Amino acid sequence: MSAGSTPGSPEPGTDHAKHERAARVYEKTRNLANGNAVAQGASGVFGGGVNLLVDAAAIPFYVDLWNDVRRVYGRGEITLHAAQEYLRPNMAFLVQDLVWDKAIGSIPIIGIPFNIAFGKALTWRLGAWFGMLAALGADTGGDAELAQSTLALVKLVFPADGGVFSWSDPDKEVFVAFIASVDGLTEDEARRRTEAALRALRGD
Repeated sequence: MSAGSTPGSPEPGTDHAKHERAARVYEKTRNLANGNAVAQGASGVFGGGVNLLVDAAAIPFYVDLWNDVRRVYGRGEITLHAAQEYLRPNMAFLVQDLVWDKAIGSIPIIGIPFNIAFGKALTWRLGAWFGMLAALGADTGGDAELAQSTLALVKLVFPADGGVFSWSDPDKEVFVAFIASVDGLTEDEARRRTEAALRALRGD
């Protein structure tokens, strides 16, 4: 037993500990996904640009989620400004396959289910991405190449036409295993593993 651990608690580097940390990320993401879905659905009643305003208003909640996830892994908090600077160049890539549904969500009344789906999909993808970065200990702006490869992997593992973009939550074990698989890796190791996974999933 390592110093500072308590009887019955998982050792920090064990598979059980990695699974437990990733499971906490899942629960935190699910809590926000459900809340964001309600807000996105409410915006669909009015249509127009209201749903876009809800998205802008959700940014601080996404930053809170990122910090909650970072705390799970013992990382320090990041400021709203730093998070926005990191998210700005990456958010478009994360949601580009969801934009059509977001456009439909601007239509009053009938846009409600599309707004809910968009909110849930975006939140789950961000939660998975934040979990990967925190598990690696990657800080804002540290490695643009790694940021892009992890984003691409998140999109492939949680596709727009899969469970993440529906009324159900993503499979918990898939989500947990996805994040736990990089827990404790160095950024170089993570880059190699992520790129290998991308090649396999794309059939390269």
